[in-house]
Amino acid sequence: MSKSRTFFQCAAALIAAFGICSQQELKAQEMAAPVAHLVRVGQVDALPADGFDAGAGMYQGIVLMGPNPPTLSPSPTWPCFGGGGDSECSSLPAGGFIIPFPQQVFGPRFVGEVVSTFSTTSATGTADITVTITEGAATLFTYSSSVSVAANGDWYIYLENVSFTGATKGTATLTVTTTVGTAIITGKAALHIS
Repeated sequence: MSKSRTFFQCAAALIAAFGICSQQELKAQEMAAPVAHLVRVGQVDALPADGFDAGAGMYQGIVLMGPNPPTLSPSPTWPCFGGGGDSECSSLPAGGFIIPFPQQVFGPRFVGEVVSTFSTTSATGTADITVTITEGAATLFTYSSSVSVAANGDWYIYLENVSFTGATKGTATLTVTTTVGTAIITGKAALHIS
């Protein structure tokens, strides 16, 4: 009886220890502050016969949310753009682009990465970027940053460790707005919280 009791007590202690450790690890990941990055990946190659649309200045590309990059995986991780420059991305062909797989359904405690792409034509200078996640009238997440951009470029923005604090079951909207001077572009994606 005492051997069985000792075995069960040790097993219970291990289960409690693993449960406590794993909860602390999740809380530490959820508390990490989001960090945004803007990267220029090339220039716009398609030019209309009469030049750029000077009135537009920029064009919105994709907007998505997916998982944070794995921290212990072999390179390349994401986001990653091929064609030289970054040693982690050297195995990718020119024009290759690794981003998280876009998700549409999320749990209320999800922590992940937002990615948005855009192209500048005539827009140049300071880009004011705002990322928000709203659910109805509630704002679940907001982040703003200012970075420099140049004309005639392809760009991607990525923001890691984004969470849905206060989310409930339903549909949330991810909105990325980029403003350079008088040029404004906005991209949106639906996030289904289950």
